[in-house]
Amino acid sequence: MKITRFHHVSVNCSDAPLSDMVSFYSDLFGLDSKERPDIPGVPGHWFRVSDQELHIVGAPPQGTAIDSTGNHYCVAVEDLDKAILELEEGNIPYERAVQGAGTIQIWINDPAGNTIELQQDRTTGSGS
Repeated sequence: MKITRFHHVSVNCSDAPLSDMVSFYSDLFGLDSKERPDIPGVPGHWFRVSDQELHIVGAPPQGTAIDSTGNHYCVAVEDLDKAILELEEGNIPYERAVQGAGTIQIWINDPAGNTIELQQDRTTGSGS
């Protein structure tokens, strides 16, 4: 699969108040807030970092092998449908979810157990 760019980094803050995290990143780094869709059961705040994003997740990690609310990074892929086929052909476990207005999210783990999210690059391909 072809990665086109990093999309976002997601930092979990289950051990600190969300408001403290928002203040830290906005005050120290001067980051601008970005609109965040409603994600039921998962509070958070998003920041804009140039053409990428920093997501602060105010929910505890799930503690599952593929942990969508734990620390992770997200990459945009050229063709998400093709990427899913590659995962299936390679017998790579993944989880799928839909966010907000239809953004498809695919989560996988690397061999060390780090969670990686895949999203369709909105400038290329069709996505699922």
